[in-house]
Amino acid sequence: MSKAVMSEASMNRLHLSKVQRLPVSKWLIVILALLLIPLLLWLGVWQLQRADEKQKLLDRWSSARTDLTELPERESTEPVGVSLHGQFISDVIYLLDNRTREGRTGYEVIVPFKPDTDANAKHPVVLVNLGWLAASQYRDQLPDISLPSGSQSITGRLAIPSQAMQLSPDRWQENGRVRIQQLDMDRLALRHPGLYPAVIRIDKPLLSGLSVGWPVVNMTPERHVGYAIQWFGLAIVLMGGCSWLVLHRKEQV
Repeated sequence: MSKAVMSEASMNRLHLSKVQRLPVSKWLIVILALLLIPLLLWLGVWQLQRADEKQKLLDRWSSARTDLTELPERESTEPVGVSLHGQFISDVIYLLDNRTREGRTGYEVIVPFKPDTDANAKHPVVLVNLGWLAASQYRDQLPDISLPSGSQSITGRLAIPSQAMQLSPDRWQENGRVRIQQLDMDRLALRHPGLYPAVIRIDKPLLSGLSVGWPVVNMTPERHVGYAIQWFGLAIVLMGGCSWLVLHRKEQV
C-alpha cells in the first residue's frame, strides 16, 4: 500500500472519529444545561418572592400608626411610631460599633430614656437610637457626646434589634461611654430593669454631628425583580441553546 493511500486512510479515520465524538459533546452540554435550567428558574422565582416580601414590609411601614404617645404594651414587629416625653439616663451611653455609612465606619449612639409615665409602669426604660456618628481613625479614642438635660420630647419608630452571632460577649464597663458590638436586649435588661424590648429610632437629630434615617429594606423590590429577570433570561438562553443543538443534530442525521 502506497504512502498516499495510507495517509488518506488515516485522515478519514481521524475525521470519522471527530464526527463520532461531536454528538457526545453536544449531549453533555444539553444534559448540563437541563440541570442548570431548573436552578435558574428557582432563583428567579425566589427573587420574585423576596420582592413581594420587601414590598409588603414597605407597605406596613407606610401604613403603620405613628400617633402613639406611649409605648405599646405588646411587643410588635410593626414599625410603630411614638412620641414620648421624658429624660435621658445620662450616666451611660452605648456606642454600637462597626456601623458604616457611605463607606465610613462609625457608631450608632444608644441612650436609655425614661418616659414620663406611671411609676408602676411595666417598662419604665426604653433605649433610644440617637443616630450615627463617624468614628475616629484611632480605635482607642471614643467620641465625646453631651446629652441634653431636663425633659425632652422624642419622636421615632420602634425597631426590634436583630441578634447577630457573636463568638464571645463584650466586656462592658459600668458607666460612661460603652462600646458594644450588638444590642443584646437580655443583657441590657439586667442593667436596666423593666427595659422595653424594642429601640426607638428617632426621626430628627437631637445632637449635632449625628445622622439619622435608616433604610426600611436593604434591597428594593425593583432590584429583586431585576435579578429575577436576569435569572429567567439565562434560563431562556439555555433552553434556546439546547433546542438548537437538538434540532441541528437532527438535521445532520
